[in-house]
Amino acid sequence: MDNTPVANKENRSLEALQFTLKRQDDQSKALQEVITAVIDVKDEMVEMRDETKREIKAMRDDNKISRRQASKLKTTVGKKSAQLVARLFGKHVSSELFTAKMGHMTRGIYTKLGIKFDVASYLDVRHIDFEQAINFVDGLGLEDFEDYQLRITDKQAEIATKHGDDIAFLMED
Repeated sequence: MDNTPVANKENRSLEALQFTLKRQDDQSKALQEVITAVIDVKDEMVEMRDETKREIKAMRDDNKISRRQASKLKTTVGKKSAQLVARLFGKHVSSELFTAKMGHMTRGIYTKLGIKFDVASYLDVRHIDFEQAINFVDGLGLEDFEDYQLRITDKQAEIATKHGDDIAFLMED
C-alpha cells in the first residue's frame, strides 16, 4: 500500500494536470504564431501571383508579331492586293499597270490595317491580334475601299496609255 497522504497525491495530480495544460497553452500559442506566419506568407504569395499574372498579361498584350508572322501578314496583304486589282480591272492589263495599281492597293490595305488595329505599321500589330489581322485582310473587298483609294492615278493613266490598256470604264465618274 501507498502510505502517501491522499491530499499530496491529489496535489500532484492537479499539478501534473496544470503542467499539461500550460504545455498545451504554450503549444497553442506557438501553433497560432506559425499559422499567422503561414497566413502572411500565403497573402504575399497570392499578391505575387496576381502581380505576375498582370505582368504576363501586359507582356502578352504588348508583344508584337514575330518576323515569321510579319512575313505571313505581308504575304497575305500582297495576295489580297493582287486579287482586288484583278477584280477591279476585270480583264488583262499590262503588267506595269497591274503592278502600279497593286502598289496603290497595297498601301490602301495597310492603311485599313493600321486604322483597324491602331498601329503605324503592320509590324506593330500585337501578337494576340495576329490571326484577327490575317482574317481582316482576307475579308477585305473592293466595297471596303473609298473611291479615292480605287481611282486610277495620273501615273497609272499614263502607264495605261503607254501600253494601250483600256481603262476608260474606271476613268468615268
